[in-house]
Amino acid sequence: MSVGWGRSGRVRATCIVVTAALALAASHGAALAIGGAFAVDNAGVDDAGSCKVEAWASAARNGDRVFAVAPACAVPLGQPVEFGLQFDRVRFDGQWASAGALTAKTSLIPLTDHAHFGAAISGAAVLSFATNEIAAYVLNIPLSFRVAEPLQLNVQGGGLWERSTGHNHFTWGAGFQLALTPQLTFVGELFSLASAHRGAQAGLRYTPHEKIDFDLIYGHNLAGEKSGWLTVGVNIRF
Repeated sequence: MSVGWGRSGRVRATCIVVTAALALAASHGAALAIGGAFAVDNAGVDDAGSCKVEAWASAARNGDRVFAVAPACAVPLGQPVEFGLQFDRVRFDGQWASAGALTAKTSLIPLTDHAHFGAAISGAAVLSFATNEIAAYVLNIPLSFRVAEPLQLNVQGGGLWERSTGHNHFTWGAGFQLALTPQLTFVGELFSLASAHRGAQAGLRYTPHEKIDFDLIYGHNLAGEKSGWLTVGVNIRF
């Protein structure tokens, strides 16, 4: 973050970076897909005509907080394209800030139930509610490799451009999804959301019904703060 912004400026900048990074991960579609509060995206894209709402809350030991809700729908534009919104309310260093994002995602190589490899492209424009201006743009390319029936590997690479500072950040992530049972999936991941936002997290996703997931995640340095984070989330599809 730029020197001289002041405390409130740094808080807003952190909010923008976190919103931008998480907006790209809040999407999922194919079997063994991810999304919600997990930071590493995969190549899955929802079927055209389907919609979802993902919501989660994260709390750090140092008192920082992230609350997010992300509705999205997939529409047929030659092939399915997911369009979504995300709204974040965050508390960093004792101060609150808000941001939102417009997101889009489509397949480059579809990740179907029988495919072993898939690729997608996604992007987001992040709006700062403090200035009512577009504060950042993000581009991401997630790749998925289905190693075996219960195991999928996901890697992603992309970039984040902060308009307010002109800073460019390379973003990356790598993770796995291991289906322990038909209803329970273990997920682990490493990621870099921006220069000072590198972290790791692992958690369980419980899917009691094909239309709903519950997530419980523990991570470290989720938002650039060197602290432990606990996250709970719910994802509903319709």
